[in-house]
Amino acid sequence: MERVGVDILGPFPVTDSGNRYVLVAMDYFTKWPEAYAVPDQSATTTAERLVEEMFARFGVPAELHSDQGRNFESQVFGEVCRRLGVNKTRTTPLHPQSDGLVERFNRTLATQLAILTSQHQRDWDRHLPLVLWSYRTAVQESSQCTPAALMFGRELRTPVDLVFGAPPEPEIAGGKEMDYFRRLKDRLQVVHDYTRQAQANSGIRQKRAYDTRCQGQDFIPGDKVWIYCPVRKKGVSPKLRSHWQGPGEVLDRLSEVVYRVRMPGQGRKVVLHRDRLSPYQPLAPPSVGEGDGGSPPQADQGVSPQVAPPASPK
Repeated sequence: MERVGVDILGPFPVTDSGNRYVLVAMDYFTKWPEAYAVPDQSATTTAERLVEEMFARFGVPAELHSDQGRNFESQVFGEVCRRLGVNKTRTTPLHPQSDGLVERFNRTLATQLAILTSQHQRDWDRHLPLVLWSYRTAVQESSQCTPAALMFGRELRTPVDLVFGAPPEPEIAGGKEMDYFRRLKDRLQVVHDYTRQAQANSGIRQKRAYDTRCQGQDFIPGDKVWIYCPVRKKGVSPKLRSHWQGPGEVLDRLSEVVYRVRMPGQGRKVVLHRDRLSPYQPLAPPSVGEGDGGSPPQADQGVSPQVAPPASPK
């Protein structure tokens, strides 16, 4: 965001949450609006909400434009702008047309809130997110694009899209907004492709590193093993009971570190990582802290993963 206009809309009836005003902010280029319900229009409240809600999410704008309201002209607000490196500009007195973009949005916002809250006027702040969603996904006459498209390079999905599908992209010959939109989409596509590949490579590296660190030996079909089953039992402290059940039997080796194993007792089959298995020794079950990572056993096809709480090995 380069240039942002801000204003205070209200007062409205005090809501159940204690809010009475709306702090409005809009990016001049993308027409992306933000609106925050606030209890008062003090300089401190205004500055805190802009910094914590808008600047922290979208970054600090180069220029902030407002009317000459006391909150925007206060020493507190000016000091915040100075410390953040924001160039503060203002409209001329009694001439709201100097900030026409925000004033027009204020009228739209007030009209929509009136429609949604005509019966119950003390919950208007709950409707702000939906009004903003509607505006952000509406094509603007000046740019022939939605604020969302210019802001993120893609459209926000709406309930209409779920039923009828997403609308086609607008075909526009020129205009700086459309040129920016196309460049933004191209850049985002490059970034997204790079990120997907980086994530895939990272997953491979993490799996390789985990498998390398994995404690345990290789097993062959027929080996007897202890199976780590950290199943909680009501009234029994998990710290004071063994989580190992056995003996189970290795049926098949599915990969370097994954085995199909027959559970003891009922004999159901599960697929387990090697770090959940330990060589079976009847009088020496593994320590409690061994193999305590990962998720519960994954069932083989058609087999439930639930197992009985492990009894203390004998």
